[in-house]
Amino acid sequence: MKIKNIEKKILCRIFLNNLERKKTLGNIYKYLDIERVELEKIIDNLISKQLIKKFKKNYILTDKGRKSIRIVFTGGVYDIIHPGHIHTLKNSKQEGDILIVSIARDSRVSKIKGRDPINNEKRRTILVSAIRYVDHTLLGSKGDIFTIVKKIKPDIITIGYDQTHQLSELRKLVRTNNMKIKIKKLGSPIPHVKSSSLRTKYKKRIR
Repeated sequence: MKIKNIEKKILCRIFLNNLERKKTLGNIYKYLDIERVELEKIIDNLISKQLIKKFKKNYILTDKGRKSIRIVFTGGVYDIIHPGHIHTLKNSKQEGDILIVSIARDSRVSKIKGRDPINNEKRRTILVSAIRYVDHTLLGSKGDIFTIVKKIKPDIITIGYDQTHQLSELRKLVRTNNMKIKIKKLGSPIPHVKSSSLRTKYKKRIR
């Protein structure tokens, strides 16, 4: 069944609204330039196609509707935003319809890096949310880093060019939980640009 572009946009917005716990129709008006009468007509059409259904005072995707959109998931620290991050997020977005980004918790950064991040988790979330390719950000789990993957159930997980440590763990998780998730490691035209190298280079200026 062929889905029109405007229908796919509405399906994506409904998915995000439920993720963000926002009311469906009012939020769609905010993001899409569409008249109320036309929107209601499309909503009725999506219901007839069994792509969405009414749930209490809101709308949710059916299994069929969920399979009609492609969700991409990625994550990282994003402490010092640099061109490598932008390249990774841009290419991640090109893999699907929705890009969801998990921001590492301060406690996890301290544990893995052996130091506190320059920007706390709230600031890092605000920074990443402002990037045009990102549709939704959320804080990572304080415990199992894959808890969110199980919750979101993305179609594809992208790994940044400098995130080799997560690749084997993700593949093991997907196999163990019998998930049909594609894992793709992204390249970069500037692999030498990393937050750690920038921090070392400018450590006297960064406080």
